[in-house]
Amino acid sequence: MPVLLFLHASLGALLLLAVPALALVGLQGFFRPLPGGFFRALRGVAWVAILQVLLGFFLFLQGLRPKDGLHLLYGLLLAAGLHYLGGLEPGAWFYRGLKDPPRRPEVYVALGMLFCVGLVVRVYVTGG
Repeated sequence: MPVLLFLHASLGALLLLAVPALALVGLQGFFRPLPGGFFRALRGVAWVAILQVLLGFFLFLQGLRPKDGLHLLYGLLLAAGLHYLGGLEPGAWFYRGLKDPPRRPEVYVALGMLFCVGLVVRVYVTGG
């Protein structure tokens, strides 16, 4: 169990650094197209968040509970949000059903990343 707890904490620290860093890069979407490796990095961080949720699930089953139950909700929302944003390829955005997709979908990715920064901070604050 201490190994799972260490991995959970280490991945949490990684996410606490990586999500704001990606959000800063994502803010470029307001001014110009995002760099080519942005979505690869975002998908990698999304998989780290999913692994983090799985480790948290195993810790929860072993009786270790966070100090605040909202930690579980924020963690799930963060993993789902990052996975959703990471699955967006330039040209195949989340407005697939619309006939006319937005002209600047990078702006939506940048706003989504800012939301994820808030989530990762809340996950860290409510954990423990």
